[in-house]
Amino acid sequence: MKAIGVIFGILLVIGGIYCLVTPVETFGVLGWLIGLAMLVEGISSALTWNERRRFGFADGWTLVGALASIALGVVVLGSLAAQAAIDTFLAYLVAAWLVFGGAARIAGAIGLRKIYLAGGMMGENWLLLMLLGILIVVMGIACFVNPILAMEGVGMVLGLSIIVTGGSIIAASMSR
Repeated sequence: MKAIGVIFGILLVIGGIYCLVTPVETFGVLGWLIGLAMLVEGISSALTWNERRRFGFADGWTLVGALASIALGVVVLGSLAAQAAIDTFLAYLVAAWLVFGGAARIAGAIGLRKIYLAGGMMGENWLLLMLLGILIVVMGIACFVNPILAMEGVGMVLGLSIIVTGGSIIAASMSR
């Protein structure tokens, strides 16, 4: 069991490194994964519909939703244009998230500044929060102008997450 964990962890680390090297391609897989998730969810809902209906957890609309998930999953999986549309939407969603998140930090910094100016120790780091908020807003705007930046960023974060997960699995396996 220890060896399987180490092997799986090593494979994850290798996959994470691949994601870091090819972040846009990594991001590009998300549309496909969403289509696959739609298809799997639809099939599992359709297969369990009769049993769930017996217990009162499903009705005709549940079955319609399952069939719609299957149909949309097939469309997304079969259409590179649909996958590209999902990927583009996600890139702009990340950009909007950055802009709004940065604006929230700027607003928080303004609140902290008021506390600091009133003599409160709690607000002494308001300037750092303000600068970070401005930086995040600038990054969000840059991602709106060039969505490839958002794709690269998300792909790199996914790669790093996979590497950390693989390292954790290796460490846990080695400690047994």
